[in-house]
Amino acid sequence: HKAPTMLVTPARTPTLKAQAYTQAKRTFRLSRTSQRRSTANVVMAQSTTQELRAGDVGEQGGEAFFPTAPSETTATGAELPTEPPMRIGHGWDIHRLASREEAGQGCVIGGVSFDDTGFELGTVAHSDGDVLYHSLTDAILGALGLPDIGQLFPDNDPRWRGADSEAFMAEAVRLMKLRGYRIMNVDVTLILQKPRVSALKAAMKENVVRICDTVPARVNIKARTHEKVDSIGEGRAMSCHVVCMLENTK
Repeated sequence: HKAPTMLVTPARTPTLKAQAYTQAKRTFRLSRTSQRRSTANVVMAQSTTQELRAGDVGEQGGEAFFPTAPSETTATGAELPTEPPMRIGHGWDIHRLASREEAGQGCVIGGVSFDDTGFELGTVAHSDGDVLYHSLTDAILGALGLPDIGQLFPDNDPRWRGADSEAFMAEAVRLMKLRGYRIMNVDVTLILQKPRVSALKAAMKENVVRICDTVPARVNIKARTHEKVDSIGEGRAMSCHVVCMLENTK
């Protein structure tokens, strides 16, 4: 008889989040420019164990949700590959804006700090509240069919309080590469009445290109107001939509 074919799944990295976060922080310190926000206020939990809420992933990481077979059978009997040539994902995020005293921090969008621009408000969030990075992280995770950013990095985990959201995006990119994909296209739409971002979009794009390990021609960042409608239009919140396409490199 022919010996059965054994499927080899990607080996899982021990203590995934701790290693990914440590490596990301080391990379950030080396690559930051004067426009980028310091991560000195990141609070890391030393021994606190948070109770998992329903749906939270915990320490098992995104790899636990990778396909375990090269193909699967549909309800009608058709066999489809589990890793198609292209994948598409959408991400969306919204955060409230408030005084810096209430928010406890300033405003960061696309990895660019608005502390020195005269913008007086801060982003209310558990982490740094970067709506662009959060949306792109979810778009990549969604394209891969993985749990969302809130499940991988829950807002009741003190490790992520005030955290630089580049760590979240770097983990999504790591999972993308581990699955054998790369960025095909990223299209970002920032929706906010303020702060004005036109002068800083180039810096945001540079950050996205760097973290995603891609080229500028594959990333676009747009911004529009909300025509003074609702909380976003009144400057009390900001949001972001991201669509991304991934291409299989295997």
